[in-house]
Amino acid sequence: MIKKITIYSSFLLLLLSLFSMPALAAEENDISAEELGVEEPGVLSWFKDTFDTVQLWFTQDLVKKSEIELRKANRQIIKIKEFIQNNSEDENLQNRFNELDGKYQNLINNINSRIEEFKEENNDSDKFNSFLDKYTNHQMLHQEIMKKLEDQVPEEAMGKIQQKRQEHLENFGEVMNKLQEREEFKERLGNILNDEQQRNEIRVRAMETIEELEEISGEEIKETIQELKLEKKEIFQELNNINLENPIQQQTNTSNQGEDYQLQNQIQVQQQGSDQGNGKRNN
Repeated sequence: MIKKITIYSSFLLLLLSLFSMPALAAEENDISAEELGVEEPGVLSWFKDTFDTVQLWFTQDLVKKSEIELRKANRQIIKIKEFIQNNSEDENLQNRFNELDGKYQNLINNINSRIEEFKEENNDSDKFNSFLDKYTNHQMLHQEIMKKLEDQVPEEAMGKIQQKRQEHLENFGEVMNKLQEREEFKERLGNILNDEQQRNEIRVRAMETIEELEEISGEEIKETIQELKLEKKEIFQELNNINLENPIQQQTNTSNQGEDYQLQNQIQVQQQGSDQGNGKRNN
């Protein structure tokens, strides 16, 4: 019976993957669903999320449950991103955002509760530490997604998104500080900054998020991040330099400015020619 269900589920997944289209194409430099290990919003995403919900009912392992809920949280943050990008001027934007963000926060709360419970019984588990690595990285990516959304909505909604994002960040810092020793916490944050396989923009944004966490957190986390900045000062300097240079943005701006300048010159030349032609006709 179980084999039949598995075969039917696999067949249905294959069909859905063939016919499901992403609801929103990722913009350049956006964090994509693929980077979070999930699907763009659509039928396939809905089916896999439903399948994960069923898995939660039968899974007893706390870390495995947390991994499943992290996938669901990843889909939810992508869903929030899609909604805001498609409805930035919607008068009901804030209410809908609160609803979507509430579901996201419930998933994160469930993860935090489970890994805290697991930590008490399995202090040095490799499985636990591997999940914390992944969880830390994905939380940084979630922060970047929400930061970019702040710039895409009216000012009032921007304040609400920023408030929720900072609440998520503060809760993340508190939980991670409770779950591990200070050196482990610093190491995980440092690994994200030092990951050269990531795009520079992601590393710079992660640095900004860590510095923001320092600003909004209590003394213990502040001290942890201050120590990290001293120990990894070369990495922080490197990322600050990249942020200042911002070559992609500068090239884009320079190109646009050049095009605008050429266009203005063309308009001025045309106007001068037109004025001279009118002068001759008047003479």
